[in-house]
Amino acid sequence: MDITDRFEKFAAAFEVAVRDDDWSKLEKYLATDATYVNVGGPDPKCEGREAILSYFRKDVAAFDRRFDRRTLVALTPPITEGARLSRLWRCTYELAGAPGLVVEGEARYLFEGDLIKEIEEEPTVESIQRVGEWMQKYADNLHD
Repeated sequence: MDITDRFEKFAAAFEVAVRDDDWSKLEKYLATDATYVNVGGPDPKCEGREAILSYFRKDVAAFDRRFDRRTLVALTPPITEGARLSRLWRCTYELAGAPGLVVEGEARYLFEGDLIKEIEEEPTVESIQRVGEWMQKYADNLHD
């Protein structure tokens, strides 16, 4: 299986995990010593598959699930170069009584065989600023 196919399966499983909170389904896609970092964002660097899955679970609970709706779309098809894959994305968060919050960025992956060895998420500078401004105005409306 090429890395684009493997990535698409990982991305689909991630979206299911966002809905059902069963993050174990992602284990088969991540190397045991994988790393995750949100470049330029406030998130910590995670080292190891279990730490990454724990972070995903906590992050989605603390942010994504506090909105009424979350819609993730790819802005570009996956671009590959050797064992590296990248894609631009947009995630729109909706909450009753507030304008939509749009976050855009780039996701970069390094594969080692069929497993993801490194994940880098890099939201745009404008998106980071937008989140801060949105939170100042509407954070009190988020679900607990």
